[in-house]
Amino acid sequence: MFIPGKNLIIRGLCTIALLFTQFALAEPYLAIKNNTQCSTCHINPAGGGARTTFGAYYGTHVLPQTAGSLNLFDAGNLSETLRIGADLRAQYNQSDRDEGEDTRGFETQSGQLYVVLQPKDSRFSLYIDEQVAPGGALNRETFILTKLKGNHFLKVGRIMLPYGIRLEDDSAFIRQASGFNFDTGDNGVELGLQYSKTLFNIAVSNGSSGLANDDKNLQLLTRAEYLGSIWRAGATALYNDAETGARTQANIFGGFNWQGFVFLAEMDLINDESIENIPGEDQQQRVGLLEINREISKGYNIKLTTEFLDPDTHINENHRTRHSLLLEYTPFANLQLRGGLRKGDDIPQREAGNYLDAFVQLHFYY
Repeated sequence: MFIPGKNLIIRGLCTIALLFTQFALAEPYLAIKNNTQCSTCHINPAGGGARTTFGAYYGTHVLPQTAGSLNLFDAGNLSETLRIGADLRAQYNQSDRDEGEDTRGFETQSGQLYVVLQPKDSRFSLYIDEQVAPGGALNRETFILTKLKGNHFLKVGRIMLPYGIRLEDDSAFIRQASGFNFDTGDNGVELGLQYSKTLFNIAVSNGSSGLANDDKNLQLLTRAEYLGSIWRAGATALYNDAETGARTQANIFGGFNWQGFVFLAEMDLINDESIENIPGEDQQQRVGLLEINREISKGYNIKLTTEFLDPDTHINENHRTRHSLLLEYTPFANLQLRGGLRKGDDIPQREAGNYLDAFVQLHFYY
């Protein structure tokens, strides 16, 4: 397919590639490693989902051990106004648990299709992120994206709220406990003020995970992030004024590079007035994650994570931990293999939380 200006775009990308030869896409540690914002590689400024031309190029020509064809590179452009993309993660799992049945089997973890409609000579675009597997279809995001002055933007519709670090792993404690992951979009509006080193997000939503608002109150969220030379730091604050009881959340997050290692971390404090495990006391949770990445050679990355969850701070010695060791290998353009071990440790009274999981995953991306 001929796309006007395509050769000029490719030459420009090749020039940029000489400056950022280690850049890739898809996970937060890569943005931290290369001191760039999520909007560099993703059309959604919050990260994840459909890729920009820049992000698609690095995913096919820099990230893999064997690059794709430069002449056939199309970045998902069907026309000047329509772009598509996709992600599919299929894997084999085995789980050995202290309580319950051990399991073995194959599964489709997730499959997404992305559609971006950008009318010619318009500052408005329609963004759709549709999950097609597993199970039935699920709309993760559908919003109108409006470009404002400079790199500022406004999103209206069903959105994934910009909370903390946008990890790919929805099973992480910081994503499960906070309630903010790729499957929990919400209806609302988000304003982003994006500068060269700073990003501010302000969002107002229903606070009901994409369902119709079940009361007269709304959820408010603010997020700020600053990029230093080899580090970044940020914070998020949220208040959901639900009639059943207000929920407040706050976190700090950040990352830095050191001797070829990339570190990222997040710590959250969650207070929920709708849950009273002890009479007169609201439920309070503390949750954290530390991740270390190391590229050992082109196409190979080792990832080590350790996680902590205290589901109720009023109860002593009630915490859970999870540790993971993963190898990510990208042999060819549009294909990544991931494999690893995850070990969960819980208190003796909750033996279901004690397990050892092993998995091998195939990830197709476009």
